[in-house]
Amino acid sequence: MPPLATRPQLHPHTILECLTASRFGVEYQPLVCTGSGDILCYEALARFITADGRAMPPDLVFEALHDNPLLLLHAELETKRLQLAEAPQHGQLFVNLDPDSYAQGEDEHGGNLFLPILTAQRSRLVVEVIENLHLQDVALTHRMMEELEREKIRMAIDDLSSSRGLVSYASLLNAAYLKFDRSWLAGELSGRQRTILTWALAQARDLELKTVLEGIETPEHLAMARQMGFDLVQGFIFRDRFVRRGCQPNQGIPAKPLAVAA
Repeated sequence: MPPLATRPQLHPHTILECLTASRFGVEYQPLVCTGSGDILCYEALARFITADGRAMPPDLVFEALHDNPLLLLHAELETKRLQLAEAPQHGQLFVNLDPDSYAQGEDEHGGNLFLPILTAQRSRLVVEVIENLHLQDVALTHRMMEELEREKIRMAIDDLSSSRGLVSYASLLNAAYLKFDRSWLAGELSGRQRTILTWALAQARDLELKTVLEGIETPEHLAMARQMGFDLVQGFIFRDRFVRRGCQPNQGIPAKPLAVAA
């Protein structure tokens, strides 16, 4: 993927038209057991389509929406409803939740618009929490996690990286899963990187956290995940097992029926 600065930017009117027309869908990527190869969970990822059928990069959509908090809230609420409604029937379901969106969902009575949506499927739901380096964002993340914990909603810490990001001790106290970013697969690990990764996996086991390695694209990646002792893996090596719902772009792999893909 090219650096963000060199990627084409999305026009705000294109994003607004997509949201008002509800031209968005969801892609469910399986989280696969490294030992058995069975699908144990799915992660629901938002997908956005232009009027002429082109896929819009979701990261650019959400980055633009952060400049308009109410539109960001609308997009998050609607995509979460779709992700929960169309999900495969078996296994736990991972959904991403932006702390900025969650903060916008607070109502005048001290409640939050997201909680009724999330608690409706509490028994199978895992909320992925992305922590940021900005202190204000970390505070928002911590508050969101405390409220989700009170509602007994399982959480995963997303994007533990080899070179960026911040995972606080407080967040690990509330989490059930720890997801490792694809950057761990970017080239040969140095001796110190391998030591850090081994240490992080050992700490996760001591805390009884399930570990997930993202970005698996080759048999070599999968072999490394097995060797290092990750519980689950996720990535495009499993693209034939993806489940897609909603609008489809003109290009790409066609969706399979749920009974086949799952």
